[in-house]
Amino acid sequence: MPYCVNCGVQLNAGVRRCPLCEVEVVVPSGLPVSASDRNLPQRRDMVPAAFDRSLWIQVVSVLMVIPALLSIVINAAFGAGLSWSLYVVSSLGVVWVWCISPFVYRRNIVPLWLTIDALALLGLLYAVDSLSSGPSWFLPLALPITLWVAALALPIVTLAWKRVLHGLHLMAAVLLAVAVLFIGIEVVVDLYVFDAWRLQWSLIILVVCAPLALVALILSRRQSIVEGMKFWFRV
Repeated sequence: MPYCVNCGVQLNAGVRRCPLCEVEVVVPSGLPVSASDRNLPQRRDMVPAAFDRSLWIQVVSVLMVIPALLSIVINAAFGAGLSWSLYVVSSLGVVWVWCISPFVYRRNIVPLWLTIDALALLGLLYAVDSLSSGPSWFLPLALPITLWVAALALPIVTLAWKRVLHGLHLMAAVLLAVAVLFIGIEVVVDLYVFDAWRLQWSLIILVVCAPLALVALILSRRQSIVEGMKFWFRV
């Protein structure tokens, strides 16, 4: 990139006079004006800012501790002991675990933090069951449903994280997992309520999700159809 010999301003390629001082631009013979451009980088890479894990954990901890303490103080001051504040504290504790679990370790180990999140949710459900009156529903209802959700979500999220599942294959896997999830939920609920199970409404979800998953798998093998759909829907 040339510069003016009089005022030093940077000049565009091909200009005959300096736009600032009007001095004529003289280019040595045989040397193109843009010859030096080949040595300049064609783009400027931006360095992403590093994510401060410790700062994130500290901020989330403060945001969770403040309302937890306030709820305890209010409940103790205006109630006969701690009652509803225990639910608030337990819920905020689960939110805290969910927010910091992906950032505890240097490497983002998806199966590990999903397992931690599932255990935190089970802890919350157990606390709610223990604090509430009436028959216990944690072991026969909450525990199997939570483990069923985690067992279905863990392999799909892990395979998607490793780029094994993506695009339409991921969509098909999610649809089938949703159908299987609701089948398991209906079985658990029926056993809890009626001591027997009979598939009814979950079959409707299976009938809807299974064909959509099959269509997604077929489209994944027909890339021309997918490109045509993207064109017509302007995706």
